[in-house]
Amino acid sequence: MNKPFKKVGFLGVAVIVMSIVLVMIFPSKAPWMMDGFFTPIVAFEFVQSQDEVMQLFGPAKSFEQQAMIHAMDLGNRLDYLYMTLYASFLFFFAWVSTKVSRQKRYYAGCIMAVVILAGDAFENVQLLAITAKINGGNFADNLVRLHWFTWMKWGGLALFFLLLAPYFFKKGIFSKLTGVVGILPAVLSVLAYLNRCAFTEAMVLSVALMFILLVVYSFTHKTAA
Repeated sequence: MNKPFKKVGFLGVAVIVMSIVLVMIFPSKAPWMMDGFFTPIVAFEFVQSQDEVMQLFGPAKSFEQQAMIHAMDLGNRLDYLYMTLYASFLFFFAWVSTKVSRQKRYYAGCIMAVVILAGDAFENVQLLAITAKINGGNFADNLVRLHWFTWMKWGGLALFFLLLAPYFFKKGIFSKLTGVVGILPAVLSVLAYLNRCAFTEAMVLSVALMFILLVVYSFTHKTAA
């Protein structure tokens, strides 16, 4: 018996470690958030107006606002390392899934991993531009681009898990459970797009859960030698 996903699993562990680092860096509280949001960075990614941005960060040029900007900018700059790690993890997970199953359709997951990485990278460009202009510039255009790149990332993640779901349904109990959970981000992403305040945080949590399940799967799944 061997574990074909084991090397990918170590990359997944790096993703989890970096996730913890970013949780410690990004602000845990904000002066204000839209209804239904409880994570400041998630609220920032899904803001829809300049007024929401100003309320999220607090009074102009206040200590509170400057602290928020510093934490957000630092987190978003380090996020370039994080997105490279998690996109690589997804890419190679899909790659190994293709080799193990001998189903070329799972190469689509490799393509989606690249799309997700691009979406996240361009999303951060907009987030950093918004904080740079927050007290003196018009960032309406950045908000428009932010909307599309944010959904390119989160929608891409949901689609990635949906594309790989059939792979898991042919395996054991834990694998089937992973496949079922893998459908959730797709369902919740549609609901979140239609109702931002009610479902966005649930979508984000479902994606985080899928990463954990994939890492566990990487170290536990065995195939005949």
